[in-house]
Amino acid sequence: MAKTLKLTTEHKDVLRSSGWLSTRRPAFQDALLALGTLKTLEIGQVLYPRGKAPSHVHGLISGQIDVQILAPNNEELAFPSGQQSKWYSFSDVITHEPAAGLAIARQPSELLCISSREFLQFLNEDPSRYVDIIAHDNSLRRQIQDVIAELVTGDGVELVARRLTWMMETDRLDKSNSVVISQMDFALSTGVSVPTVQRAFRDMKRRGILETSYGKIVIKDLNALKAFTEMLGSD
Repeated sequence: MAKTLKLTTEHKDVLRSSGWLSTRRPAFQDALLALGTLKTLEIGQVLYPRGKAPSHVHGLISGQIDVQILAPNNEELAFPSGQQSKWYSFSDVITHEPAAGLAIARQPSELLCISSREFLQFLNEDPSRYVDIIAHDNSLRRQIQDVIAELVTGDGVELVARRLTWMMETDRLDKSNSVVISQMDFALSTGVSVPTVQRAFRDMKRRGILETSYGKIVIKDLNALKAFTEMLGSD
């Protein structure tokens, strides 16, 4: 069961120090953080469900929250975030629209929590604050559009395959042809999104090229990986 506690100065400092809120005016930061309480989630607990209007906005202090949405091709995409100061549900709370995705804790997580009533009152007290919220949502929308573009073009899958081939050819794998790296770190090092990495890995698993476990990639068929990479490059 989720727990709601008092937000400490340390929690507020985390939210001020990075991400979207760090770019806002100090007065805006102070006023927003003054409304917050602390919510804690255990692994597997849902922050908000798909198809229901969220009743709160949240800011991630620690842990990891995955947001799962459906792409236009009905593929389930997971957007993991262990990034501090990641914020959730601004637009949905303002418009009272059902959430497009499911948000679920993948690690024990701490979040700032503000009720929709308090959040809307906060905005209406100073309408210029809507500009700050729009800035956040525009940035988030661009990120999602970039991911969808990767999925449509398929270019990201080739980058993933080429990265794995490079790791193989430059002795980055251990004796069992595996490497310890999270999908998030792999995505960052490859220059693609985590959903694209997940999509590429699913394809390669079906082909018997690799297997994955938590924080680890195991190449099962080196020749098949090279052939797959060459095939993508020739398309």
